[in-house]
Amino acid sequence: MARSTLDRELQELDSQIQHLGALVDEALDKSLQALSTGDLAQAGMVIEADSTIDSVRKTVEEHAIRLLTMQQPLGGRDLRYLTSALAIAGDLERTGDGAAGIAQILLRMAPLRSGQGVVSSATVGDTQVSEASALRGILELGREARRVLQGTMKAFAERDVKAARYIWEEDDVVDVRYHLVRHDLMAMMAGAHAIPTLQNDSKALQRVTYLLWIAHKLERVADHCTNVCERLVFTVEGESEIIASSEKQ
Repeated sequence: MARSTLDRELQELDSQIQHLGALVDEALDKSLQALSTGDLAQAGMVIEADSTIDSVRKTVEEHAIRLLTMQQPLGGRDLRYLTSALAIAGDLERTGDGAAGIAQILLRMAPLRSGQGVVSSATVGDTQVSEASALRGILELGREARRVLQGTMKAFAERDVKAARYIWEEDDVVDVRYHLVRHDLMAMMAGAHAIPTLQNDSKALQRVTYLLWIAHKLERVADHCTNVCERLVFTVEGESEIIASSEKQ
């Protein structure tokens, strides 16, 4: 394969990966909107769109494998990029799965809403926390996770290694938000104060559990972004830096 042809193929592959990232970002945005508004139709759209994300990932993988096969042996940055493309596509697709998973949870939560509007709450330290306040924390966590995803895709498009390394620090911000949300949700269902809540609303524990699942899926977005950033550094600089994400796993 001539160099000019290979360059065009690599550029096309790059566009496919960026398209995949845009689809995932859109899915995450819609799942957060559905979480905020309770719009189940919006949640259904996210679930339906997941098949498109899966299809684009498959296209990226097939393209990368074809180039690896036709251009063998490759050396240097081309080889690093093509092998990294497979991993990056996988992390982006799993981020999309997370968005679809949130949408599925919202559909499962819909029948669990109390007809009387009772929500669980607890006093944590000097602060009163409730499902409503926890939901606000989850939405803020989601916005932070989405910002990391967008920063990751921008760094990828521009091959910005400095920005990629900075995103490792952003992952810590997401982790802190996640642990705060998890602490508040678990506090609502712990201790004697949970008994009257469950007596008044037997489905409160199920709803809080689902909210914990949603928070965990949002925290994983940043973990996948960290993996993408590591692959970007490997592509550009030729060395794999196992920093934040590997230490946490």
